[in-house]
Amino acid sequence: MKHDSGIAAPIRDAQKALSIAARTVATAPPTISERLQALRKMADELRQYVEGGCLSRAAVVDKIFEVAESNGLIGQPGGDREAAVMQIAMSANLPREPYGGAQVDDGPPVRPAPSPPSLETKTPAAWKGTEPLAQRWLAAARIPCGDLTLYSGNGGAGKTETAAQLLVSVAAGLGDWLGCVVETGPALFLSCEEPEANVRDRIERICRHRHIDPHAIDDLHLHFPDLDSTWLVTADRLGKLTRTALFLQIEAWICEHRPILVVIDSIAAVFDGEAIARRQVRSFLAMLRKIARENETAIVMLDHPSVRGMADGSGTANSVDWRNSVRAMMHLSDADKNDPDVRELEVKKSNYGRAGEKIRLRWNGLTFVPATSAESSSYRAAAERSIDELFLKLLDKRIAQGRPVRPSSGRGSAPFELAGDPEANGVSAGALRAAMERLFTAGRIVSVETGPASKRRKHIERAPR
Repeated sequence: MKHDSGIAAPIRDAQKALSIAARTVATAPPTISERLQALRKMADELRQYVEGGCLSRAAVVDKIFEVAESNGLIGQPGGDREAAVMQIAMSANLPREPYGGAQVDDGPPVRPAPSPPSLETKTPAAWKGTEPLAQRWLAAARIPCGDLTLYSGNGGAGKTETAAQLLVSVAAGLGDWLGCVVETGPALFLSCEEPEANVRDRIERICRHRHIDPHAIDDLHLHFPDLDSTWLVTADRLGKLTRTALFLQIEAWICEHRPILVVIDSIAAVFDGEAIARRQVRSFLAMLRKIARENETAIVMLDHPSVRGMADGSGTANSVDWRNSVRAMMHLSDADKNDPDVRELEVKKSNYGRAGEKIRLRWNGLTFVPATSAESSSYRAAAERSIDELFLKLLDKRIAQGRPVRPSSGRGSAPFELAGDPEANGVSAGALRAAMERLFTAGRIVSVETGPASKRRKHIERAPR
């Protein structure tokens, strides 16, 4: 097949121009201002190839961002430098003007690209006599205030359950979450995957475990959008993100109520863009970071890891920019192969503290608690009291019905029978058996024999007071 050299030559020239322009920026003087100026010159040089159809607009924009990032020009997501780079990249798509400002053709005049804002700098002298701001934590060393945290884990691992525990602890002023201290204040849960009934079940179980009334938690706010209206942003065919009505509603609510915590479940349900498109990911996260910073709100986004993220244990999904653009990241493991009630919560990233914290969690019949004795003693005691009271309640019910239960083991025993009661709320027979043993030891229940001497039977009753 023959190639038209008249077409191929300009395309080769365009590709060569891309490489030369990248080297121009890399070899510019090392100051930020001079390299930004070289980047502007690069955009201006490449504009002719965009106009001539030899380079696509998207390719040029991506190349400019790639060169800017490799030369340290991006700065913090959502910051002034990133905005300046975005403006330079988009200027490569505007029609060129020749020297002197005369138009190439007789078409309408084209407004020149606006000049980027002047670069503001500080020196350490500006800090003299002032105290550095201490980092605030929503959850100590795990979730920073005023920023984004990514919380990943496979479906069914327990992300939503443990996130609900965090919401309850913060909104109810309990002060702790899975072995660490948490702040207290209003909290918002945007549930885009689980219906209200499921979330209610989680919250009421967690409240039973903590011995609090769920109906009295005035600072816990829940929103359940329709499943076809969960997007926070949408992307057009050119990749530009637009905030949805839901995004604007949430932003306005946060500005008005200033919650200390917002949990979003999950990224897949709210991001209607290309999850591997760098500019889209960074733009979306910059929008949320701006809200978090301005309102001192910790925003926690739940996410599912990719197959690779599951295989290598990183817990990440899609573009690395999801991880790079948040300030903290946690991962919840799958169930332990040898013990299905055990999970491991790990701090994978912490820009403001030490990463690597690992805490073993155990399902106690109502929710997750820290598995180590030192951390879980108060949790375990509270959970045990809750299950003990549940055992006594169900025992009273059975006796009132004339259906006594036996202290034996196996089918027909008290733990087995009581676990099948609808009011057991999913508490296992094993947890009820442990409660029975504690109650016997404490003398709160006794084994009573009834029936004729030839056929005596044992059943359990409350101990006489």
